[in-house]
Amino acid sequence: MAVTQSSDLQKLMNSTYNLISNRSEAVFTSVFTDEVGIGYANGGQGISQEYIFLLIPSSGLSGNIWVGTYTALARANRVIKYADSIQPVNASDAALISQLKAEALTMRAYGHLRILAYYSTNLKDDNALAGILADRIFEPAEKENPRVKNADFYALIHKDLDAAITIYNGLSGYIPNNSFANKNFAKGLKARAYAYKGDFVNAEKWADDVINTSGVTLANQSDYRKVFFTDNEPANKEVIFRLKRTAQQNSQTTNLHNGWCSVAPNLNGSPLYEVSRALFNILNQNPTDVRRNVIVAPSSVIDPNYATSADYRNTDKLIIQKHGGTESGTVTAATTGTNGFNNDFKIMRISEMYLIKAEARAAAGDLLGVGKALKVILDARFPVAQTPPVFTNVTTAWAGILKERRLELAYEGHRFIDIKRLGTLANVTIDRDPADYSSSSANYPAANPINLPNNSYKFALPIPQDELNANPNIVQNPGY
Repeated sequence: MAVTQSSDLQKLMNSTYNLISNRSEAVFTSVFTDEVGIGYANGGQGISQEYIFLLIPSSGLSGNIWVGTYTALARANRVIKYADSIQPVNASDAALISQLKAEALTMRAYGHLRILAYYSTNLKDDNALAGILADRIFEPAEKENPRVKNADFYALIHKDLDAAITIYNGLSGYIPNNSFANKNFAKGLKARAYAYKGDFVNAEKWADDVINTSGVTLANQSDYRKVFFTDNEPANKEVIFRLKRTAQQNSQTTNLHNGWCSVAPNLNGSPLYEVSRALFNILNQNPTDVRRNVIVAPSSVIDPNYATSADYRNTDKLIIQKHGGTESGTVTAATTGTNGFNNDFKIMRISEMYLIKAEARAAAGDLLGVGKALKVILDARFPVAQTPPVFTNVTTAWAGILKERRLELAYEGHRFIDIKRLGTLANVTIDRDPADYSSSSANYPAANPINLPNNSYKFALPIPQDELNANPNIVQNPGY
């Protein structure tokens, strides 16, 4: 398309958001790790692939992360390039063009960080290979684009974010809107990127910046439910950046909640996957924690004797309802194709900044500081103020952080990366209950699976077959 005015640029930016709002990341992470068990209505989904840790270059969910991200980056790069050549018609048009360029720079950084996180073998090693650096528009004739090192990725990520923040700061009267890439998201991405790198001094600096200056605060119990059930929480509560979904995009093939069920997030909604027993057992220790109500549907059927059930899959039905569920009853906000509700994708929330701050305190050996950072989140998730968690050593502190990340960020696409980067520090692995591995859970094609060790090569995803076909000299990750 010819890009000659700001409206054209806006269309390209909207396309960038649409292309990157792919549920494959959240679904893959949940199925591959320990967030789900096999649902009673499962028709074979995952049983011979991600759930048993089978990854090959042609794997769909993991490949979609690569392909979807790079497709979106191609659009963002066009926004960045053409923004400098469009002649604004007036001052407000010039401000819009500048803001769209800042949004595109922010999303380009987000895309590169996503690729690095999933496809690099070691996020802390500057010399490990990440992906292809998409810092320009590629010409159709280009057939061989090499993977580059993490250091090159981190450099571009921070360069883009710094440039975006400078633009945001220069916009007169600018107010961040969490439905678009914004200044708070750019700062939060810097915190996330530094945490992935293991540079916790800078991670804490940027996390504190977002906590102290963004104006976004943790949601209370009532508003937390709204964040995930109906997307109508008050302004500046919890969400830093969301990928908006519209009624026109309401489709079983793309809706977030339909990643885990065929119809609706309730007992009769044909759940393909359910809440893993291990995750439920943690949630069930604290019934007043709002996250239990948000994650586990009230229509669930809970078998207290699940461990010895001869038909576990049909006696213990723990329904995932985090996206589009309900506080009580069975009538959920989200259904398939029968209403206009289509959950937004929550890409960053303010609770992540407190979790990054807790990581920084653990890295500094400040055990009291870890508990203090986690307490802020817990106070918002429980009806009464909580006692700060107490840790006896740094390993238990890391384990405590990983546990809170597991509860807070479930089904939002974090668990795979969290275990990859923090599992060894916390002495924690993928954690599935034996019931979710039993023969009564599913008819596995071979022996019942066992937990994946933290040193598995599979914590770096395979470069997908689509890329191998188009770019034959690209380096595949070890083990594939």
